[in-house]
Amino acid sequence: MDQLKLQAQGVPLPSSPAYRTFTPTVVALLAAILTLFCVFVEYEEPEASQGQVSQYYKWLIDVEVMIFIGFGFLMTFLRRYGKSAVGLNFFCSCLVMLAAVLLIGAVQQGLGFGATTIKLELPLLIDATFCAGSAMIAFGAVLGKTTPTQLTWLMLGLVPLYALNQHLCFKTLQALDMGGSITIHAFGAYYGLAASLVLSNKRQAFGAYTSANPKNSASYISDLFSIIGTLFLWMFWPSFNGALASIAVTEGASAAADANPHHISQQYFCVANTLLSLLGSCLSTFATSSLLNNGKFDMMHIQNASLAGGVAMGSASSLRLSPGGALAVGIFAGMMSTMGFARLMPALESKIGLGDTCGVHNLHGLPGLLGGLVAGLAAFGQAAGVAPHGNAQLGYQIAAMACTVAIAGLGGALVSALATGRLGIDQFKSARSRRGDQTEAGDSFENDSLPVIDGMALFDDGAFWTEVAIETPQSGPSDATNTGGSRRGGSRHGGSHRTAGGSAHLGLAGKEASARGVNGALASPKRDVAAPASGLYAGGDQV
Repeated sequence: MDQLKLQAQGVPLPSSPAYRTFTPTVVALLAAILTLFCVFVEYEEPEASQGQVSQYYKWLIDVEVMIFIGFGFLMTFLRRYGKSAVGLNFFCSCLVMLAAVLLIGAVQQGLGFGATTIKLELPLLIDATFCAGSAMIAFGAVLGKTTPTQLTWLMLGLVPLYALNQHLCFKTLQALDMGGSITIHAFGAYYGLAASLVLSNKRQAFGAYTSANPKNSASYISDLFSIIGTLFLWMFWPSFNGALASIAVTEGASAAADANPHHISQQYFCVANTLLSLLGSCLSTFATSSLLNNGKFDMMHIQNASLAGGVAMGSASSLRLSPGGALAVGIFAGMMSTMGFARLMPALESKIGLGDTCGVHNLHGLPGLLGGLVAGLAAFGQAAGVAPHGNAQLGYQIAAMACTVAIAGLGGALVSALATGRLGIDQFKSARSRRGDQTEAGDSFENDSLPVIDGMALFDDGAFWTEVAIETPQSGPSDATNTGGSRRGGSRHGGSHRTAGGSAHLGLAGKEASARGVNGALASPKRDVAAPASGLYAGGDQV
């Protein structure tokens, strides 16, 4: 019987398997983090604290708006996963920020190497928020494909690797990366891609984890929510790139070297360069999307590739570029990102089964690497002392990018293998495992446990939220603009293109159906949706 009908009749439903692992995991992590904060973290001295508020708090708030609203709503494009996109973004960002204060603070302030405590400075909180941004980029690659417990371990495992890579790039290699094209965007993207590749290929039916899954699609309404996130990110991106650009002025301000006009104007360059680049990427994205779609626009391109200019300008944002140069970087980044969504992402899915739910490779990975190269090339025209390695800076930028991809890729694959069930950290019970059945792909569930998310629960809020039912073949799609073939444009890549108005029909008689559908919209009239004879939802079974 339908889940919502049972709830309406007061019949208690079985608890989600996530309950058995999520709450104990979070309680244990909170206990550990609280203990470490009590022992090692202390506030900044009073004489310095007010100056930090005046200098950094506005920028900190701007960056937090990007992380919690921008990234959160950008990922609501999935028609069945909006609550989890915003909610788990909220939860994981808070967790990562706390862990980052400890780990990044320990590395930056030399805890154990002369320092006995971590000073809770506002620049450290901004760095911790940057780390959360990198984690949410990685989240985008595995969006809809993990349980909350799996996601908790994936995001937590990113933090020490992020701190290590940041120290290596900034202190050892002295790379130029003010806005984090390399250390934030590229790192998060390749960590998430490696994690997704391991997850997507855990079973023979890895297509269920990619855009072949009918639930990996958008609706008209979910796309509108997603574009809200895009606009917040677009407007606040100059703050993201320039939040820490004034540190060079305040650290040792009495030194004659800090009279360098370049240091004083770094934040100006960050704002101006980033805005021009964003303007260029927005326009080129619309033009390229129209070119690739016979004169029409693809909302997936507009939501994502229009932001590529901000990513590509990150490393060089504090450098003195020409206005035309900044604009050109954004134009090229928008074109490259749009082409990535339209051509590269489907190719990677079909060739190696890489399910990149949000397309982070096209928005953060490739533009992040482009940003590292732009900074290396721009170093040739800078004043003496701006680039740590002078005309050799390009080589160090390439080395930083190589290290970032290696650390993120290997780390993401390892953490994903651990967190998504290879060693049983979080397991979903399969309904079919109790019957000892076989999937059509040939996977046996006779061990009574399945270390991956149940196939029907992929890209679906119903597994983790109250008052939401998992969509089944019988219930039909919910206001879907497409039901398969690509992430959102089924008709473009060989899938079908159909529109099903209203929210998910739950298979109830008209008088028994709730006036409120599972997505909060008015329920549509009952329609008989036949279960397919083969494919992902064959007979209503798990993939």
